[in-house]
Amino acid sequence: MARRPRPLDPADGPLQAFAHGLRELRESAGNPTYRSLARIAGFSATTLSDAAAGLRRPSLEVTLAFVGACRGDEDDWSRRWHRLEAELTDARHSTDDGELATAARESTEPPAEPPAAPVDSLPSETLTAVVLDLAQPAPPRPWRGRFALAAGVVTALVGSLLALHLSTEDLNQLAQIPPGCPKLPDTKGGFTGRTYTDTTRVRDAPSLGGQVLQELPAGCRLRFSGYCLGDVVIDATGNSPDVRWFELGNGYISSAVVHGNPPPGLPPADCPGGHPGPSDLALTARPSATDPSGVELSTTGRQLGVVGFAAYYQERGADRPRWHQLAMTTAKQEFRTTWQPGAADGGPAEIPVLAAACLGGQAPTDTSDALLLAPGKTGRPDALTGDALRIARAEACRYPVNG
Repeated sequence: MARRPRPLDPADGPLQAFAHGLRELRESAGNPTYRSLARIAGFSATTLSDAAAGLRRPSLEVTLAFVGACRGDEDDWSRRWHRLEAELTDARHSTDDGELATAARESTEPPAEPPAAPVDSLPSETLTAVVLDLAQPAPPRPWRGRFALAAGVVTALVGSLLALHLSTEDLNQLAQIPPGCPKLPDTKGGFTGRTYTDTTRVRDAPSLGGQVLQELPAGCRLRFSGYCLGDVVIDATGNSPDVRWFELGNGYISSAVVHGNPPPGLPPADCPGGHPGPSDLALTARPSATDPSGVELSTTGRQLGVVGFAAYYQERGADRPRWHQLAMTTAKQEFRTTWQPGAADGGPAEIPVLAAACLGGQAPTDTSDALLLAPGKTGRPDALTGDALRIARAEACRYPVNG
């Protein structure tokens, strides 16, 4: 059984608030185990767990790997990290200033009267020896010269960097650009992501058959101007399908090989060779031909690339019902899945199920259809609208959690 994380109050300080935000991000991604996140992020489960512990500030690289593995907004979390660094630096300076002020006050105060010697004090000859030892000159320390030289080199280097007017973010960015990666442009807008496969191909169209324009190594942080829809690519780390292709200059990179997502609400753009968005999705349910206790859910529609399924029920041991993802499918699975309603326990006799067209993990669309399953019959749910519908679609298209 996984250990319960240490309670964390975001009001305790900026470091605790930062860690609390990472925990919320992980929860929104389906609360994957740190072991499964480690397989995606490239850092150990212990390192990722420490990042969300609120005991010390994680590095920017670990933070972005954590966020990318949870399919969060790396651009936003990069800004959060630099704000945290500034807040912690200000706090340290305030503490240092207070300590210096205390030391200055103490240096101006008259020395305290020495206490009277106790009756059983040390013999005078012992006391004399101690005084003589303390009066001896300190032995020379040959490392002082080398330390001063090193300090001078460091000071000169820092001065040179300051002369170049490089910000902390610039220095971090320069330090983290692997060989072969393009420099992140200064322009704002769009969104960022990070490559994580050994070879990431930039193609001239959103298609696996497109001409390769460039190959990039893992660890490149890129800024994309937008995205369009294209061929389905399976995410190698999460085994989930994705039809989004990110626009990089005149080329396109599949979302499945990049950690990072477009901001919520950003619609796909039209691009040469791209696919139109999904529409006209219809969900059907019937008894499974191969599993007497199962129900086969299937969909039809136009321009379907990825379809997610979810059901609303109360699982055994839970205190209330909620939406559960059943599967994410592609055309290779004919947009269908088989589900056993026996997994529900204590919930209503009628179970709403929903199918939604997805662009990928964490990317639902407004194209969906729902049914109400009951023993021996199928109907339509009456009140699956608003927030309830949004939550159902999000769960159907949730990034699958493995392990």
